[in-house]
Amino acid sequence: MRLVNTLIFALLIVTSFGHAQTTVSGKVLNHKNKPVSGAVLYLDSTATNVITNKSGGYSLIVPDSIKNIKVHSKKLGWLSSAYAKESTMDFMYLDTAPADQSLTPPNGLNPDKDKTTVSFRTIYDMMRGRIAGVVVQQDNTIIVRGINSIRNNSEPLFIVDGNFVQSIDFVVPNEVKSITVLKDAEASIYGSRGASGVIVIKLKK
Repeated sequence: MRLVNTLIFALLIVTSFGHAQTTVSGKVLNHKNKPVSGAVLYLDSTATNVITNKSGGYSLIVPDSIKNIKVHSKKLGWLSSAYAKESTMDFMYLDTAPADQSLTPPNGLNPDKDKTTVSFRTIYDMMRGRIAGVVVQQDNTIIVRGINSIRNNSEPLFIVDGNFVQSIDFVVPNEVKSITVLKDAEASIYGSRGASGVIVIKLKK
């Protein structure tokens, strides 16, 4: 009987952990730091009944099994961010960068003007040694130099076509339209997530 009770107790613990969840709240903002109302929140690829209010705010119950939280606005499109069990997550849409933001070194790359782009096997090879102040190590870890942050040994924030991504492994070099590097004041709009710099990648349509 004692063994049976122990097994039941263990099963209850496992079950409770399997259904662990967190209440996540935050705001959705546009590139002018203005609230985006009426945006729908998604858990991975499943729509919820939660939409942002007039202040751009939301509150969402998120199971621990969820990998990504996404936002969809009819006017502004999609945003996605990896879920790391945090209780606060803010989303910000990027403005469409003007033509002069697609910079060549030292601020970034414009592969449309670089005929050697197709010779690079990975996005890391493409960036390595070609953007001043950006170090791509042998293990493909990226560090933005010259930023005023105690976290300057951490990887930068990656944004691909307006979406926050954990990794840029999936980016194909010959599909890249431009790479722009932001740091310090330019990256401050992303808060602590941009403390180690921001790398903005735009893909060809």
